[in-house]
Amino acid sequence: MPSTLSPPGATRPGDELFESAVRPHLRALLSFARSLLGSDDLAHDVVQEALIALWHERPPPERRRAWLQRTVLHRSLHARRSASRRLRHETGCGRPDCEVCEHSDPARAAELAELRRALQQAVEGLPGPFRDVFVLREVEGLDYDAIARRLAIPAGTVRSRLSRARSELRSRLGDGNPEASAGT
Repeated sequence: MPSTLSPPGATRPGDELFESAVRPHLRALLSFARSLLGSDDLAHDVVQEALIALWHERPPPERRRAWLQRTVLHRSLHARRSASRRLRHETGCGRPDCEVCEHSDPARAAELAELRRALQQAVEGLPGPFRDVFVLREVEGLDYDAIARRLAIPAGTVRSRLSRARSELRSRLGDGNPEASAGT
């Protein structure tokens, strides 16, 4: 630590008084902070923050040693919590099993775009009545009765056309899943 406790280039009335008031406590404060943090560098930072806080404290506390110890304790605890949070965050982000957002994975984005194009082409290739029922059900989310009312056809016809549309899409898209092509 530098021999003077004043900020570089700053002189203010009472600098010598401040230095003489805190100098007897520096060694104990550094030792205390080092025991809490396990690091000389962090201990120096915490003690420096406490001294700066004391420098700005108006009026100065009557029991400076107790005030400084309490301030060093609180700033040390804050530094440990911050380091722990940072370590937890960095460790979590570095795990290999961490999920990657599909928007940041170009291969996944290209795969999804290709799948969307293939699905759109397959739906556009369906005969009109099958396509209409499929779009109303799967895209617009209407139930069978609402589709039947909109198209003015019986609900049984809606179910039949939807089943045929799904079957046709499975065959067009080449779904290799035998369960899916058995009819879901």
